[in-house]
Amino acid sequence: MAITKWVVNGCVLTFLLSSNAWAGADPVAELSGLVNKLQEQMTQMQDTIRQQNDKIELLQSQVAERSTGGAMIAGGQATQGSFDENLRAKIGDADKWLKDLRFSGDFRLRYEAFHFTSASAAETDDRNRFRYRLRFGFDKKLGKEFNVGVGFISGETAGTGADSGLQVDPTSTNTSFDNLFNYKDIFIDKAFAVYNPEWAIVGPVEKLEIGGGKFTNPFEKGSSELVWDRDVKPEGVYEKAELALLDTDDVDVKGYAIAGQFVLDEDATGGSSADSELFAYQGGLKLSVRTPFAEEPVGFLSAFSFYDYLDYAQASNFTIGATSLARGNSNFVGPGTELDAEDFNIIEWYNESSFDLYQIPLRPFVDVAHNAANESDQNDEAWAWALGTKVGDVKKKGDWELGYSYRRIENDSVVGAFNDSDFGLGFAGKRGNQIKLAYALTDFLQLNGAVSFVNNLATGTSSVRDEEQRRFQLDLLWKF
Repeated sequence: MAITKWVVNGCVLTFLLSSNAWAGADPVAELSGLVNKLQEQMTQMQDTIRQQNDKIELLQSQVAERSTGGAMIAGGQATQGSFDENLRAKIGDADKWLKDLRFSGDFRLRYEAFHFTSASAAETDDRNRFRYRLRFGFDKKLGKEFNVGVGFISGETAGTGADSGLQVDPTSTNTSFDNLFNYKDIFIDKAFAVYNPEWAIVGPVEKLEIGGGKFTNPFEKGSSELVWDRDVKPEGVYEKAELALLDTDDVDVKGYAIAGQFVLDEDATGGSSADSELFAYQGGLKLSVRTPFAEEPVGFLSAFSFYDYLDYAQASNFTIGATSLARGNSNFVGPGTELDAEDFNIIEWYNESSFDLYQIPLRPFVDVAHNAANESDQNDEAWAWALGTKVGDVKKKGDWELGYSYRRIENDSVVGAFNDSDFGLGFAGKRGNQIKLAYALTDFLQLNGAVSFVNNLATGTSSVRDEEQRRFQLDLLWKF
């Protein structure tokens, strides 16, 4: 309409300036007629443009309808109802199964080298090997309260006869390049169901979780690798509650409690060997404080854990087939089917803080564990402790992280079958340093490295060599 007014005004001005405009007897009537003609012409032009736009939209709608099987309306946009009907006609109810289904996994290539120095005449041979790790799985929400999941991993087997096919290392999902190009094994890593009842969210309770099957270790949250290797997946059931205790502008306090009832070994023969179980408990407080000195709040976590192992140290319940998982737990005196500690009741106190220093994340920690049930006559090696820190955080391309820890793990302080397998030669009866480095080459590809310098403890016995274990690892890790 603005263009029409400009055209009309221009014509009127031209008419007024023209000498012929005043030649007629009635200039007002002539001017009015001219304006009316111009308005009619502009109206006709607008009608023509509108008709052309309608034709263009119709053509776009026809093209889009062909590409989506007819589920289109004018303007080329699909209605939700027609799209759903068209999709259901093609795939049935598969879209319902795909909803809330999440896949995840990673693939890691590793080069690993071992070098040993010993005070004795005999030395362990140096070793170099290449390995890979594959992890893949999915989980699906079934409504608002239920979740199920499955995970698959790589790994190695050993044993013959009735023991063949057993995975002998619950702390490792690596497979070595070996055995003349032979095919490699895949195992079930996780198979679980989780129930999060909404009726339980009352008062300070933010979340209640009940899980069963084989699952990610819920006790990792308030523990370090002093007690748990991150590859260990317990089997049984657990219960977990998260609590909101205080929420102000500057201070947040949250608490949690976990209980687990896990099966370690089941005596299928009904003989003298008793079943073995683990009853575990953990409670923790998480504190978050906002300060004027940093953009991110300062965090602190303190957790107490108690692990009650029933009948684990007796009757060879610490073995898989013919393979012993004592792994540093002393077995110097008494029957070979019993560990010297006789029992494991482990008390752990874990503390961790998190804050930014010059916009660089820092996470120092200290962890102490004690086996209160150690009754070994051979030694009193019942304490373990670790301290260290992580600097930086790897989340996206260009991020980096540096970690350092020192650990002293006496022989009967923790269960050697389940703590870190990458600390020197791994497990209990060790002390030493470990350094880790990670750098994100892309959002999905990391370059990782680790080095550890570790010595054996309890070297006063002839069965434990006085040596230093130097272990070097270099990884490429793809996440998907």
